[in-house]
Amino acid sequence: MFQIRSSAKNKNTQSNNKLNQKPSKIKNKKIIIGLQIGVLIFFGGYFVGLPTSLGDDVVSQNPIGMFNSELSSQNLKGDIITLNKYWKISNDSTLNINIINSASISERAIDIIKNTVMSTKTLEIDNSFLENVPNNSESTYYVGWKGALNSVESTKNPIPRNFKITNSPNVYGDIIVILSNIKDRSGNSGYTKTVLEGEEIVKAFITIYEVDSLTKNELGTIMRHEFGHALGLGHATNSQDLMAPTIDMTYPFISQCNIMAISDLYNEKSGVTTC
Repeated sequence: MFQIRSSAKNKNTQSNNKLNQKPSKIKNKKIIIGLQIGVLIFFGGYFVGLPTSLGDDVVSQNPIGMFNSELSSQNLKGDIITLNKYWKISNDSTLNINIINSASISERAIDIIKNTVMSTKTLEIDNSFLENVPNNSESTYYVGWKGALNSVESTKNPIPRNFKITNSPNVYGDIIVILSNIKDRSGNSGYTKTVLEGEEIVKAFITIYEVDSLTKNELGTIMRHEFGHALGLGHATNSQDLMAPTIDMTYPFISQCNIMAISDLYNEKSGVTTC
């Protein structure tokens, strides 16, 4: 996790001959210094408190570290994933994803981002490495959201299953992915803002920060997490879940719990999914 710290130093140097000034002048200077310190404290607190995000509203045997986000979660028994709004589209609709590579990262890194969306690959993972699941069994995880979404049965509102990815400097597309070398002052590694029209998502903006300092695994994990938000998922309470607000997990992939939450969301269940 990233933290913001600020400090203000006030240096007061006086020459020896000023020690002999009249008491009234010394008193006046103390008052002035006190006012200056007050002003510094006031404005220091103001600037630290300024919003730094663009809107309202991230792993292998843990070589990555921790990533955090700003959405709230509920601490209840089991893994809880909050449900937000969803896309209202037809069965044959295609969502256009545009990657704005302002950080000029390599094509190989761009391919990693694309893979988190388009891959249909699955992984069978021994549950002994996981929490809150029976041992002596395996769970199926998905590398990409397309494979995970295709595994969901028919829902009341069609789930996005078709995606087209482009790489254009223009803000064109349904989901805009912005790659930035800027450090988010709130400490977030990724940030997603969804634009609503009534009760439906009509556009989403994903920003990934400090991409030049991320490993390939880190980049894939953050994108996988943020794309879950772009689809309408909120945060999970289990730290081992991909959608946890602060992720420090062993396997950064899409779980059956995430898939269940997508199914609930597009079947118009409100509130949370409990796995």
